[in-house]
Amino acid sequence: MSECAPHPPTTPDLRRRSLVARAALLAGLAPLDVLRAAEPLEPDEEALFMNGTARPTADGRLEVDIHAWIFEREHRWGLNTALARYLGLNLKKLSPAARLRFNQRTALFHAESEEDKQIDVAFDGSPVRVTMPPSGKDGRSNLRIVIDTPRAAQQWAQFHGVTGPGELLHRFKGQALVVPAEGVSVISDIDDTIKHTQVRERREMLLNTFARRFEAAPRMAAWYRALAKAPDTRFHYLSASPIQLYPPLSDFIRSADFPAGSMHLRESTTWRTLIPDAADSRAHKLGVINRLLTEFAQRRFVLVGDSGEADPELYAQTFHAHPRRIDSIVIRDVTGEGRTAARYRETFAGIDPVRWHLVTPDTTAWPAQAPN
Repeated sequence: MSECAPHPPTTPDLRRRSLVARAALLAGLAPLDVLRAAEPLEPDEEALFMNGTARPTADGRLEVDIHAWIFEREHRWGLNTALARYLGLNLKKLSPAARLRFNQRTALFHAESEEDKQIDVAFDGSPVRVTMPPSGKDGRSNLRIVIDTPRAAQQWAQFHGVTGPGELLHRFKGQALVVPAEGVSVISDIDDTIKHTQVRERREMLLNTFARRFEAAPRMAAWYRALAKAPDTRFHYLSASPIQLYPPLSDFIRSADFPAGSMHLRESTTWRTLIPDAADSRAHKLGVINRLLTEFAQRRFVLVGDSGEADPELYAQTFHAHPRRIDSIVIRDVTGEGRTAARYRETFAGIDPVRWHLVTPDTTAWPAQAPN
């Protein structure tokens, strides 16, 4: 839907709606509710499903969380010039490959979130088909539903978008990570924990996010794969990055050979609010961590982050609130403070030193004990 049209054209559909609205008034109904009734997706609208989670229930079924963002792409590439200027980047000085990455990674930041849109989802290997709630102003639609366990849902429950009778939108695929009641969950930050981002240096962060190839942090993927060998270990990737970066981030996790896992990003946002303030980032991360701890009440957790932002403080706060649930805290050192720094002494005061670890550049083995 273009922002350039100040007045919508009169169409037979709008005239029909006006008749419906007048009828609603005669019936004592609110016409706004009629005019804003949820509609299926138009051909130029899309749905993006983030990797969610699913829980086996006591009666042998599966409780699945589905998170969708519904939007329409804007194809006015001139917007990228304004976005680059806002971010302090000069597109003319970027290589052709870097400009192409910039165009691809920023494309969803000038997409328009679609409100009051509905989409059905159908589960692979199951006759179940459900209708998602109407999307909100931010284009988001979330649903939690209990279904009979699909035949293939051992580690993932797969589904796809459906917009009409018999019309399967296979390009809108989604999946939910099946998390057993017991086991170890690794909650991992992304930027500067598993991916080289340089969050503390704004220009380098923007170049690494939008113009350069994503670079994996040394040894982290191999360590994660070793952790993944333990039965019932699951991974949950957590970031204050907005949902518009979900496609390249999920591609990075797959191509860098990190174990697949659920993804927990910020809500869809505009490019002017691309970089969250410290309070928003903290609230998002704490909210996700507390939700995972609550929903998987019998599981133990390993919290992995970096020293560039507030991960040590957030994880220590979580440990103090749930000391029996947190197996260990692992912090990747990107600030060079050292384990004896005043920051760590204060942050981890009262926490057994064997329960928190610092991954320094010369670390050669995963510092935390592998899950049993």
